[in-house]
Amino acid sequence: QAVVQSAERKRIRVSLDVPGDLPELAADESLLCQVLVNLLGNAVNYTPGGGEIAVSASLEAQETGDAGVRPCVRVNVADTGIGIAPEHLPRLFERFYRVDKGRSRHAGGTGLGLSIVKHIVERYGGRVSVESRLGEGSTFSFVLPAADVAPGSGPEPPHVS
Repeated sequence: QAVVQSAERKRIRVSLDVPGDLPELAADESLLCQVLVNLLGNAVNYTPGGGEIAVSASLEAQETGDAGVRPCVRVNVADTGIGIAPEHLPRLFERFYRVDKGRSRHAGGTGLGLSIVKHIVERYGGRVSVESRLGEGSTFSFVLPAADVAPGSGPEPPHVS
């Protein structure tokens, strides 16, 4: 809710392109929400007023180590923000890493959000990535495997406090 209000205050247009027939993901729903809130929060914080954020999801096949493939869902959060210089991209998902400490502090950043995103996504067998052009914007993506079991028939998700 806070992310939506921040986007509205800055007059940032947010679009959503998520097909209704995507499979469920093999991940805890509340943790997935945390991933999305972190990525959207960063997009809002680093996109100037009047900019755009596009959230999209799609089905893709991912190769497994045994010459097979498994269905996965890719989620992209793209913005028309300030972008990130190439030299910062390799360390972006490290704990406490901030591209510009002054800018991050002003935006309320601690340097933990993206490392949390990476930890959650990798915990469920996924991967996270970023593409960015300084002055043009960034696209943060994560890919997670689709659930192998029918909805509601799998084990209880782990408790995280």
